[in-house]
Amino acid sequence: MVWKILSALSAVCLGTACYFAWSNQKLLSEERKRETQAQANLTMLKEHIVKANDAKKSHETQLAMAKQELEATKTAQVETVAKVQTAEQELAAVKLNLEQTTKVVNQAQKQIDEAGDIKALIAQIEAIKKERSEAEAALANQNQHLAAAQEKVTNLTNAAKEAEEREARGRRGIVDDNFTAKVAHAYTDWGFVVLNKGNGGGVFANADLEVKRGKEVVAKLKVRDVEQNSSVADLVKGSLAEGEHIRQGDLVVAAAEQSAKAALPKTPAPGGPVAGGAATPPAGGTPPAAGAPAAMGSDPFGAPAPAPAPATPAMGSDPFGAPAPAAPAGTPPAATTPAMGADPFGTPPATPPAGGATPPAGGATPPSTADPFGTAPPAK
Repeated sequence: MVWKILSALSAVCLGTACYFAWSNQKLLSEERKRETQAQANLTMLKEHIVKANDAKKSHETQLAMAKQELEATKTAQVETVAKVQTAEQELAAVKLNLEQTTKVVNQAQKQIDEAGDIKALIAQIEAIKKERSEAEAALANQNQHLAAAQEKVTNLTNAAKEAEEREARGRRGIVDDNFTAKVAHAYTDWGFVVLNKGNGGGVFANADLEVKRGKEVVAKLKVRDVEQNSSVADLVKGSLAEGEHIRQGDLVVAAAEQSAKAALPKTPAPGGPVAGGAATPPAGGTPPAAGAPAAMGSDPFGAPAPAPAPATPAMGSDPFGAPAPAAPAGTPPAATTPAMGADPFGTPPATPPAGGATPPAGGATPPSTADPFGTAPPAK
């Protein structure tokens, strides 16, 4: 009887052991499936991290190239400013030459007033006029070079500003207001999409975007990774309606409210004090009105503005600024005007030649044939 009871207990224990073995086998199979899925997810995550690091390196390379272009532009601008200063110095030298020429012309006018034979001085006057025309042409040429250099400085300044604005927007993650792109691949279940534009299309990391269909905003995106011709944007939680999906080909535009713009410091009111002190009004002039914009062509890096053009001389006056000869005391106003055919430059009379040569009949002093600009006579 006892052996029957023991046999029954053994059968029960054996059945229980078989049940637990079968249950543990099933649990082990499920655990192996979960382990396989976890390994697959881990492999996919590692690949995604590698792609993200590559995209980050690409973005850093693009940023470094933009900085190099900015430094090259600034260097070119400094060189152009130096050329402008050199041109201004050359212009000052030409003006000094004109002043010396004016002095010579005044001396010639004095000689003509003291001389009696005007016809003999016509050839010398014509030569002086020709030299004056050449000096004026040289001055006009220098002015043209100066204007061209100033225009080049303005173009380089505008290019530098554009490069700085592009770099600043790239650092803050702000895209243009008129930016548009398309959804190349949509992974709504994974919470991200792939766009068909990258750095070359104006996409920056951390930029806020919106997915639109017609006039309706379907979802909001946050750019995560950017490459040259594509980018990856995460779906902002709560922005996509339940049951809705982002489709391939959906239109992507700049968000109406970008977080990077909201974080920017407020710009001071135009015309306010500049960091480092208040604006100083120009010497001898009226200070500019508050909020008045800078003059067109002014150098943002602090290069001095070109000197204003001299006032146009009155009709009939000396274009080189020589003062009119003073009239003797008691002479009526009409007597101060040179007679018809007289030299308006006032060439002084020539020194009598060595050896006591007799002046021409009538007491007139012979005209001077010396070069008023000091040119050495030709070798004999």
